[in-house]
Amino acid sequence: MELSVPTTELPVDAIVGDRYRVVRKIGEGGMSVVYEVQHIKLLRSFALKALLPELLRNQEAVERFAREAELLGSLRHKNVVGISDWISLPDGSPAMILEFLHGASLQVRLLRAPLSWDAIARIGDQTMSALSLSHRIGITHRDLKPENIFISIDDSGDEQAKLLDFGISKLRGVGRLSGVHKMLGTPSYMSPEQVTGNTDLIGPSTDVWAMGAILYEMATQQVAFKGQDVMQTLELITEGRPPPLANLRADAPPEFIELVDRAISREPERRTQTIEELRDQLRDALPRDRTQALPSPRLTPKPNSTSGPVAPTPTSTPAPPGLGVISFPTKPPPPTVTVLEEKSRGPWMLVAIAVVVVTVGNVAIAMLL
Repeated sequence: MELSVPTTELPVDAIVGDRYRVVRKIGEGGMSVVYEVQHIKLLRSFALKALLPELLRNQEAVERFAREAELLGSLRHKNVVGISDWISLPDGSPAMILEFLHGASLQVRLLRAPLSWDAIARIGDQTMSALSLSHRIGITHRDLKPENIFISIDDSGDEQAKLLDFGISKLRGVGRLSGVHKMLGTPSYMSPEQVTGNTDLIGPSTDVWAMGAILYEMATQQVAFKGQDVMQTLELITEGRPPPLANLRADAPPEFIELVDRAISREPERRTQTIEELRDQLRDALPRDRTQALPSPRLTPKPNSTSGPVAPTPTSTPAPPGLGVISFPTKPPPPTVTVLEEKSRGPWMLVAIAVVVVTVGNVAIAMLL
């Protein structure tokens, strides 16, 4: 079916798919645009993801978009963003209805500071748990990067990593899509086999490489492979090495340094081959008993923050696919005071104990694909 190319965005309050009301446009990335929508009966928010209008006549882009929805449907895992529906927009173009997440991407989190070892252990383990399932059913993500790892905050305040964006995933046993995209991925996190175009070698160890680069970045706040331009970045991946991790993080455990070094090795026989193996190495390097008793870090609102499709940073950062949107209450709710009374059996005076619990306004950050 040939699709017409829309000339305008979805208007606010429009009803799409017979059951979703458009609330607002959240943002757009290289291939897709994302809206917040609300189910008209359930009154629950979802994320609507659609192809950019200029890509609707690109058959490869349409096929990739449809395949991403199928892959998300097959990955039932708490650390993978959930998909709940597939609809047609008024112009006939497809759209997927996704879980609406609150929180921030790992990319946004890293703009503030390197992560603690406890946070690295938790986020790394949860992300690799999702990748492990993906690999078991034959799916290589091949676009792992901090923008595609989302730190979701639920209503109870607990945090959980969510793996996003399977748009360029490689599915085992399915023919490679052909077309204008010769090299797929984000340069700084691409493996040597992706850089050289050796698609036959792209597989689980490709995601191992990217995960190793992400672990390096979580520990140091520096991108492992980043040149002055794309070509220099690709040269660093195929010929160079990142600055020694120990020089950037003096308290790095030797086991952690070793596992990152093996994960980003250009030598196939030396690189860690499976995400399960890398996950086990991370657990050994950063034991779980160091993370269990610590609270999850919370996002702190910055002065003069505003709502909109821009990540919560002090600088103007280009929007990756699916941007965080911040909303802050105009003023915190009044304190809640609980008073406990106790009477003594002796001739003591009545003792009143006041326990004041101040409820701080929640920071709601909606991160969409």
